[in-house]
Amino acid sequence: MRRLILGACGFIGGNLSRTIANRYPKDQLRIFDRKIPDSIRQKIKSIESETIEGDFNRDYDFDSLVSGCEEVYHLISTTVPSSDILLEDEITQNVFPTLALLDACVRHRVKKVIFISSGGTVYGKSEGLPFKETDENEPICSYGIQKLTIEKYLYLYKHLYQLDYRIIRLSNPYGPGQNPFGNVGAVTAFTKRIIDDEIITLYGDGENVRDYIYIDDAIEGILNIASSVDESNIYNLGSGIGYSLNEVISIIEEITHRRARIHMEPFRSRDLKYSVLNITKYTDKFPEHKMISLKKGISKLIEYWEK
Repeated sequence: MRRLILGACGFIGGNLSRTIANRYPKDQLRIFDRKIPDSIRQKIKSIESETIEGDFNRDYDFDSLVSGCEEVYHLISTTVPSSDILLEDEITQNVFPTLALLDACVRHRVKKVIFISSGGTVYGKSEGLPFKETDENEPICSYGIQKLTIEKYLYLYKHLYQLDYRIIRLSNPYGPGQNPFGNVGAVTAFTKRIIDDEIITLYGDGENVRDYIYIDDAIEGILNIASSVDESNIYNLGSGIGYSLNEVISIIEEITHRRARIHMEPFRSRDLKYSVLNITKYTDKFPEHKMISLKKGISKLIEYWEK
C-alpha cells in the first residue's frame, strides 16, 4: 500500500510517519510538507518512501501528489485555534486547497481520505458534559468553522463520488516532538516552563477543562480508525477525561517537585470553559487500546527530554 501524509513534519505528522515506517516496512510512504528536515527523512528511511516539498494552496499539482496512493492522511492546517485571522483567510488557505485535493483524489481513485479535525472546537460550548459525535456543532472560533466545513465536504464527496473517508475529531495531543514554545500544547508548554522555572500565563481562573491525549495514543487511534471497515465515518479521539489547567499544573508540580510561576490574564471570549470528548464509540470499537494516564504521559515526556 502507498500512503500519503500531508503535513508530515508537524507534531502529529512526524510521529505518524515514523510509526507507519516502523509498523509497515513493506509499504510505500509519500510525505508532503512545506519544508522537510533531515530528521523526518531519517525516520522513514526504513521503507520505500518519497519526500515532496510544496505549499498547500489551491493551485498546487495535487494530481501528481496523490497519484498511485490508496490512503491520504490530511493533517495540514495553516492556522491554530488561537489564531487571530479573518474567516476569509481560513477558507482560502484551508478549505479551497482541500477541495482541490479531494478533486484529485476522485480523479485518481484514492480509496480513503483520513482527515484530522478538531475535537476541541467543532462542537462549541458545552453544558459540562463530554461531547458525543452526534451532538450539534456550533463552533465559536473560525478554526472550528473551517474544520467543520471540510468535514461537510467530505460527506458530500462520498455522496457524489463514493470517496471513502474517516474524520477524527482529536482532542489536545501532547508529548515528545511537540514544540514547547508554540501556540498550542498546554501540557507540553507548561511542563517545559515549570522545569525551566519560567512563567506560565493563564487566561481566566485556570478552571478551563480540556481533554488531553498522549501522542502515542493519538497515533494508535488514528491508525485504528483509518483501518476500520465499518460505515462509521466520524470518531472522537481523546482520553475521555477532563482536567482543568490548574489540575494540569498541579500534576506537573507533583512529578517535577517544582512550583509553577503563574501570571494571570483576563479570560478570552474564544476560549471554551469545558471541552471534553466522549470516546465511547472509539473504545467500544477498539477495546484493546488502553490509553495511558495524564500523569504517566507527562512523566514519559520528561524522560524523553532527559534523554
